[in-house]
Amino acid sequence: MASIHKQSGRAYWFASYRDANRKYHFVSTKIAHTPPGKDAKERTNAAAHNRRLAQDIASRLEEAEIGNATEAHLRKLLADVSERVNQTRLEFKTVEAFLDDWLARAQKTKSDGTYERYSGIVKNFKKSLAAKIKAKLADITVRDVQKFIQDRLDSGLNPSTVRTDCKILNAPFALALRQGLTLTNPVAVAEIPEGAKESRSPFTREQVGDLLKACDSLAAKAVKEDEDPKVWKEWKTCILVGFYTGVRLGDAVGMPLSAFDFDAHVLKLRPQKTSRKKRDLIIPLHPQLETHVLDTPVENNEGPICPTLAKRKVSGKYGLSIQFHKIMAEAKIKQETIAATGDAGHEFNKFTFHSLRHSFISEMANAGIAPDVRQLLAGHSDDRSHAVYTHTQIDTLRAAVKKLPNI
Repeated sequence: MASIHKQSGRAYWFASYRDANRKYHFVSTKIAHTPPGKDAKERTNAAAHNRRLAQDIASRLEEAEIGNATEAHLRKLLADVSERVNQTRLEFKTVEAFLDDWLARAQKTKSDGTYERYSGIVKNFKKSLAAKIKAKLADITVRDVQKFIQDRLDSGLNPSTVRTDCKILNAPFALALRQGLTLTNPVAVAEIPEGAKESRSPFTREQVGDLLKACDSLAAKAVKEDEDPKVWKEWKTCILVGFYTGVRLGDAVGMPLSAFDFDAHVLKLRPQKTSRKKRDLIIPLHPQLETHVLDTPVENNEGPICPTLAKRKVSGKYGLSIQFHKIMAEAKIKQETIAATGDAGHEFNKFTFHSLRHSFISEMANAGIAPDVRQLLAGHSDDRSHAVYTHTQIDTLRAAVKKLPNI
């Protein structure tokens, strides 16, 4: 029969019990045999309570050993003991429940685009796990992660995309490890494929000029066909903003006139991608862009400078990205497309609106602008780099933007 004992020099009760092979075990219960108290009566009562608790733990341990307890029984035993000792019941979450909780928190703290990306990865990981999605979080092994990786590669995804998937999937499992919900992080030890990522090609300054002329041409055609040329005029503004500030398409079309400080000759905005981090981007205005915006009538200073375009989605069958291809075709800029492989693969276009961001950075590199200044203007550096903009920094950045060519 299980029993408890005091050990010389030890503050805890020790449990003595036998397993199914009649072998004795002697382990600490972590229950103090002489607990503190404000008076003798309180100490006596606490000691009696701890003695009963330690005896119960010893009996349950022996019961589990001799009775060949199931995994569920052992988990219940640990949960009961934790609740008695720590007043907190242990939770053994399923991987599905834990990932769903993690996604729910991400939805509140991340941008819509980031949450959508996270959600897609979790969905595919659940699909790869199949029935094991109902398993306990601690039961997920590196083999399960390797199967997910192989499934993604077999579907036609680029290895670099799979690497990004694993980087994101690592976050919830690293959290589980820190919280003591699992003993290992299976994603951290998985073999993740190497692979170069396709990148956009920058537009040359001549091609940017052709894009602007194409907007004028499409606007003229719209007038002849008795259509509103406004959308193509807004595209001209949008392209100039993209080339001279390097902002992404969603930020370009949604940018309000109030973001332009014409007295200080700077643009101040909070990019959608880093909006949750409360990071502002300050970019000195290039003279050509400043003149164009000043000459463009805007009804509402707080509204977007491209109000028609701002009403449309960036992606999708009828999104802005598809409409930009029409401008490229009018400018006779040949698209370079890398074909997709597998069901989940996607065609990759070398030229998109995002290429203007590459042009913005490439033109400054060609003009001899230092890498740290280019990173600051592109918003690629950390929060500390953006914490304080001194007068000297703004002058340095303004000199860099002025080196961009007129189109």
